[in-house]
Amino acid sequence: MRNFIVSGLALVALTAGTAQAQISEFRLGVVAHDLARNIEDGVQISGQIVFDSPDFLSPVWSPRPYLYGSFNSAGNTNLGAAGFLWTGNFSERWSVDGGFGVAYHDGVRDVSQLPPSDPDRIRLANSRALLGSRFLFHTQLGLDYAVTPNVAVGVYYEHFSNGQILGQGRNQGLDEIGARISWRFGR
Repeated sequence: MRNFIVSGLALVALTAGTAQAQISEFRLGVVAHDLARNIEDGVQISGQIVFDSPDFLSPVWSPRPYLYGSFNSAGNTNLGAAGFLWTGNFSERWSVDGGFGVAYHDGVRDVSQLPPSDPDRIRLANSRALLGSRFLFHTQLGLDYAVTPNVAVGVYYEHFSNGQILGQGRNQGLDEIGARISWRFGR
């Protein structure tokens, strides 16, 4: 499974390289973190670089490769991801996008290896999301409004989970909702 993940991340990196690293958008956001369980404190500050879609991806509706980072203000789970983003415009100013990728995090995977009465186990189980594996799937759905041709504001939802595919046991996942500003290039 690890080879599959590394291969996927390499594909995204090569795709971005094939696109000659032409940046399509830079997004900066503030994200409400861990909505489903509300166990981890802090908000996330997120950044996303979206690249132009390379021509060879046109048979699959021209997704744009992305790199994503999300950093927790309270020192909890930080995330990094890479994947593909599909965008559709439904008016001159409104667009919707959906994405899928693979993420890596520095949070807690599980506490089952610790004795039940261990103070660290109790503290972590009550203050951190137990994500089950170091690698997670990253899905996102967003809605953006173009204020100008080069600046957009939007809202988005994202989910991080191992889907019981990338790990066994724990899979509490993270659900997040955020607001973002985007700087668009070459539009």
